[in-house]
Amino acid sequence: MLEPAETSYFSKPSVGLDPRLFRDGNLHGLVRSAILQLLFNHLNSTYTGGESWSHVWLAGSGVSYQWAAHRDPGDLDCLIGIDYARFRQSNTKFMGLSNQEVASMLNEGFREALHPITDKFLGSFELTFYVNVQSNIVDIKPYAAYSLTDDNWTVTPSMDTVQANPAWLNAIENDRLLAIDILSKYVAAKNKYEEASNDAIKANARSEMRMSMSQGASLYNSIHTERSTAFSPSGEGYSDFANYRWQAGKQSGVIQSLRTLKAEMDAEDEALNKSKYGVDLPDANTLIRRAATRHQY
Repeated sequence: MLEPAETSYFSKPSVGLDPRLFRDGNLHGLVRSAILQLLFNHLNSTYTGGESWSHVWLAGSGVSYQWAAHRDPGDLDCLIGIDYARFRQSNTKFMGLSNQEVASMLNEGFREALHPITDKFLGSFELTFYVNVQSNIVDIKPYAAYSLTDDNWTVTPSMDTVQANPAWLNAIENDRLLAIDILSKYVAAKNKYEEASNDAIKANARSEMRMSMSQGASLYNSIHTERSTAFSPSGEGYSDFANYRWQAGKQSGVIQSLRTLKAEMDAEDEALNKSKYGVDLPDANTLIRRAATRHQY
């Protein structure tokens, strides 16, 4: 029911950094140039002056000593810090947006335009781009961070690993058992639905399926949100329990299974909205952001 997966977080640190990316502790120039070109070709096709209001880093396990877990493709995170004042000066039609709304807008563009073409970067990596609301990557306490802007280390990787305590292990096991219970109820309800010939029984089974999807999505969102908080000024970053919980959930298969239930519920909601309104409705935050900028066009 759960499909375990390897995660670099629990892997033994390698002697050196990934040789596909680094030589003598520095990022290969061609890798740096390729990533910056992808990013700024995108940003400058939509906005003005991308290089003047952004700072670009590679971060996470891909640039740490724990890069060698058996994952194909490997994970490579490109994080962008935004000078929001300069962004608004260069792009005045977005003056009314908050920092969070600017970050969300940029991330939406990355998901739509860049991620579909960077899932096999250099044939080996799933390269993702993301804007944190915090402008300085040090504030989110990353595993490691290499500045593509400055071509040097902002946060030097360490050989240290995290040691769990018994309370952490108990919490992880509770997540696993709860996920199994949710998935078991979902599968039972789905089987009931598929085998039923009575409309009332089908309707009840669909309701039970929906409840399980909702519970799965809620647990997934809770784990994901807390992990995001771990990489914030109030969190402990790599060594935070919320990050450990997320990584352990990936290792056990909890995260993948809950994400699948959430995706099914989201797809149902999207189909329902489309049947009602004839179009795919953006989420509430996107609608608010578009309303705030509409008068500028």
